[in-house]
Amino acid sequence: MLALRKYALPLALMAVAVLGVSGCQALDTLRGGQAEDQSVSDGAATDSTTGQETPAPQGDAPSEEAAEVAVPVCEDLYSPSMNTALLGEVRVSVGDNSEGDFGYGTTNPELVALLKTVRADLRISCTWYLPASESVSVTSVAIISADTKREVSAVLNSTAAIASTLGAGNLWDIRSATSDESPDYIATEAHLLIDTPCPATLAEQSCALWVTSNYAYGQAKPLTVDAATTLGVLSTP
Repeated sequence: MLALRKYALPLALMAVAVLGVSGCQALDTLRGGQAEDQSVSDGAATDSTTGQETPAPQGDAPSEEAAEVAVPVCEDLYSPSMNTALLGEVRVSVGDNSEGDFGYGTTNPELVALLKTVRADLRISCTWYLPASESVSVTSVAIISADTKREVSAVLNSTAAIASTLGAGNLWDIRSATSDESPDYIATEAHLLIDTPCPATLAEQSCALWVTSNYAYGQAKPLTVDAATTLGVLSTP
């Protein structure tokens, strides 16, 4: 990925809900061994003695729906421990750099094209680099439609990625990701797709969260897993 070298060098110069409502039934109750007459209307019972309508039983309260996932700012993308580790390596964060073809968490042209189609307020790509080196990492987070999720899955399944399940999602680990012909360039990628509620601003019935990292001369999987955990879609290890 020679173009990434051109990109990295200038950087070095920069300092459910389940609604359980039980069916309403009018039951004859026994009082003193005799049944009390009741009439049923719209699920409510009327006491024949008082003539007053008593409300029908309401059943269980609905469970809370899964919360929407908000696209974070780069300062909140990773856990404090990951930020500390990156800073301990003297790496520098340059924030959201989702521009061109190399400012994303993948260098696969088909996947880059799909990320570019995601609305700007529903994606972010956070870049860290090591000064005076070619080591750059980018993690992208995007909320995508079910159709886009299928396209992303199809592309990843056509690569040499190692596929596995992680929590409620699917993880693809690409241990050799490069878009140039240089045998000396080493990069890894890790993609996680996990279903998530659609934002109210997105006219879709089904959505997924896509977290993907690309790391030149580093391991991408820990970045993707940490970001997903920080966003609350994976349990804390």
